[in-house]
Amino acid sequence: MARAKEILVSSTSNGGFSLHEENIKSILLADDVRDKPVILISVAGAFRKGKSFLLNMMIRYLMAANKEDWINTKPSDIAGFPWQAGYKRHTTGILMWSKPFPVTLPSGEEAVILLMDTQGTFDNMSTMHESATVFALSTLLSSLQIFNLMGNLQSDDLEHLQLFTEYGKMVLDDNNEKPFQKIMFLIRDWQYHDVPLGEKGGQELVEEWLQNKSGKKELAKVREHIRDCFTEIKGFLLPHPGEKVACSPQFNGSASDMEPKFVEGLMNLMPTILSPRNLTVKTIAGNQLMARDLMTYMETYFNLFKSDKIPKPKNILAATAEANNMAAVDEAKTQYINQMQAVLGVDKPSLDPNELFRQHKEAALQAEKAFKGRKKMGDWKTSEGFLVQLLAYIENWFQFAEQANGTKREKERLNAENHNLTLVSACKAVYVQEMKTVAGGEVGHVPTLQMDEAHGVAKQRAMEKFDADKADFDGVAGHSRFSLLEAIDGEFKQMFFHNETKKDAKNQKSAQANMKAVGRAKSTYQSMMNTVTARQSLTSNVLGNIHQEALGAALDVFDSLKEGDEDICVGYLENLRSDLDRDFNTYAMANNSKVQMERTQKETEELRRLLELSKNQPPRVVTQPAPCAIL
Repeated sequence: MARAKEILVSSTSNGGFSLHEENIKSILLADDVRDKPVILISVAGAFRKGKSFLLNMMIRYLMAANKEDWINTKPSDIAGFPWQAGYKRHTTGILMWSKPFPVTLPSGEEAVILLMDTQGTFDNMSTMHESATVFALSTLLSSLQIFNLMGNLQSDDLEHLQLFTEYGKMVLDDNNEKPFQKIMFLIRDWQYHDVPLGEKGGQELVEEWLQNKSGKKELAKVREHIRDCFTEIKGFLLPHPGEKVACSPQFNGSASDMEPKFVEGLMNLMPTILSPRNLTVKTIAGNQLMARDLMTYMETYFNLFKSDKIPKPKNILAATAEANNMAAVDEAKTQYINQMQAVLGVDKPSLDPNELFRQHKEAALQAEKAFKGRKKMGDWKTSEGFLVQLLAYIENWFQFAEQANGTKREKERLNAENHNLTLVSACKAVYVQEMKTVAGGEVGHVPTLQMDEAHGVAKQRAMEKFDADKADFDGVAGHSRFSLLEAIDGEFKQMFFHNETKKDAKNQKSAQANMKAVGRAKSTYQSMMNTVTARQSLTSNVLGNIHQEALGAALDVFDSLKEGDEDICVGYLENLRSDLDRDFNTYAMANNSKVQMERTQKETEELRRLLELSKNQPPRVVTQPAPCAIL
C-alpha cells in the first residue's frame, strides 16, 4: 500500500540526518520507475504551516478519476502524508510518497511525479544547519519547489535563498544554464483585499517583491540572482482555511469543513501545479533526470551536507558536477548494456567470439560518444576521470558477457549433441526397419548381392533423414554422423551373420530363435539403463556399475533363450556384446551431456546474478583506470 516513506531521517541524538537508502531504492529503482523521467515537487517552509496538508491535497487530485470534483474524494480512502492540527511539529527530515504517479506529458513522453514533504525550516524549532540541509536538498532536487509562507513575503525569506543564488551564479558562470527550474511562493492566510487571491494576485505580489530595490544591498543582489537562477517564478495566494482545519484534531480533510474561498483556491491551485501542461521534468545542466539519476544526486548531495558545517556554494557546485558526471556514466553504461543485450539476450542465440568482440567494440564506442555528448558540469579533468571509469566498467562487463556467451555456446552445443543422439537412434531404427523387410528373422537366406543392395538403400535413407534433421553446432553433427555410420555397420554385420547362418536349412529355426533372444536381451538392457539414467545424472563409476549389472542381466536373458550349436550362438553373442557396448557409449554420452548441462545451468544463473549486481553498481569517482577484474 502506498504511503509516505522517510528518505532523510532526523537523528534526535546529535541533531543530524541520515539517508534511508532502502526506502529511496524502493521508490526510485522500482522496475516501472527507474528509467522514467522524474517530476519532483517539493514543499518547504516553516513548521505547522500546512505543508503536509497541501501534499495530501495533491495526492487526492492525482488519484481522482474526476479532476473537476477531485476535492470531494473521500479523504478516508487515502492515508496521505502524516499530519495533525495543533502546534506540535509532526514531520521530521524529508518524506517521499512511496508510489510515484505516472503521467503522460503533452509531448507524449511517459514520466513519473514524485511528491516530497520536508520538516519545518528556518523557525524556532530548527537549527540553522537542519534548516539549510533540508531546504538545500529539496531545492536542489526538485523541479518545482513550493516555498510555503504564512501571511506575506518578507525580506527574511530572501535571506534563506541567498545560499542558492550564490550557487546558481556559479552554475551560470560554469555552463550558462539556469540551475533551478520552478519556484512557487505560496502565501497562506492571505487577508489583504487590494491584491486578489489565487495565481493572478500571487504573481503581482512576487513581481513587486522581486523588483523592490529598498533594503539591504545584499538582498537586492539576491533578488537579481533569483530571476537569473530560476526558469520560472510563480506566486499564489490562499486565504485562511477555516478554524476547523487549523485547530480541530478531528479534521480529516473533508472539503465541507473548509472555508468556501479556500476550497475555491485549492481547486485552482492543483491544476496550476499538477496539470500535465504545467509539469516540468527535472533537469540538471540541460539533461533530463531519470529516477535512477535522482538516486545518484541524492546520495551525492547528502554526503556534502552531512557534516556539521553548511557547505560553501563552490562545494555544492563541485558535488553537482560530480553527480552530473555520475549520471552521464550511468546513462552511457545503460546504453552499452542495452545494446549488448539486444544481441545477447536470453532469447538470443550465442555469438561467435569474433562477432561478440565486434559488437562489444561498437557498443563501447557508442557509449563513449553518449558520455561525451551529454552536457556536463565541472572541468575536463573531472569528466576525464569519469570517462576512465566508464570504459573500465564496460571492459569488466564485457568479461561477464564473454563468460555468459561461452556458457550459452556450451549449452547450445550440448543441446545439439542431445538432439543428434536421439536422431541417431531414430535413423538407426529406419535402417533396421528397411533391412527387416529383406533379411528379417522370418525371412529365409538372402543372396549376398541382394543383402548388399538392400544395405545400400536402407543406409542411404537413414543418412538422408539424419542430414535433413540434424542439429549442427561447432561440428557436433560430424561426430554424430560418424556414430550413426558405425551403428549401421554394426547392425549390418549382425544381419549378415544371421543371414549366413540361415544358409543351412537345419539352422534356420535356431537362427530365428537367437535373433529373438538378442532382441529380448537388448530390451532388458535398455529397460534397466533407461530406468536409472532418466531420473538424474550419474557419476562415471555409478554409470559403469549399472552398465555391468544391466549387461549381466541381458546376457542371462540371451543365455536362457539361445538355441542351436554353440559356435552359432557365440556369433550372436559377440554381435550382442558389440551392440550393447555401442548402446553404453550412447548412454555415457547422454549422461555426460546431462552433467555438463547441469553445471552450465548453475554457471548461467551465477553469471546472471553477477551481471545484475554489476548493472546496478552506482558510479564512483576515479582518478585512474580501474582494474578489469571479474567481480
